[in-house]
Amino acid sequence: MTQGMASIGIKLKVNDVEMNYVQEIGDIGGTPSELDATCLKDRMKKNVPGVQDVQAFEVTYLYDNSGADSDYRKLRALQTAGNVVPVSVEFPDGTKFGTTGYVSTYVDGAKVDELITAKLIVSIQSEWNVTNPTA
Repeated sequence: MTQGMASIGIKLKVNDVEMNYVQEIGDIGGTPSELDATCLKDRMKKNVPGVQDVQAFEVTYLYDNSGADSDYRKLRALQTAGNVVPVSVEFPDGTKFGTTGYVSTYVDGAKVDELITAKLIVSIQSEWNVTNPTA
């Protein structure tokens, strides 16, 4: 067993194309809503899990629009097309997470002495699937 894992080597694919300059990824998954199951006899409030509340998947990446293969240009094309596309994240240990969603992207504000970054927002449309690594 490994005690902890570095984020070095995480791969992100959008529409089966690997992104080049990812700096940060958001949460994978979400929490279920809580449905009140408390009855008049109960002395303590009881809840059961409801539907999973998955927020949009956010990714920060370095902005570049200098060529047709730049992350920003590819994501803008997907945003314009407006289709649901596959998104996958692979961890260094081989664990793969996959979902689908609508893509949008925008350029973050800029400051003195900083690299320009952009955001990828995936409006999740399906449950995150987990593929365990093989030994």
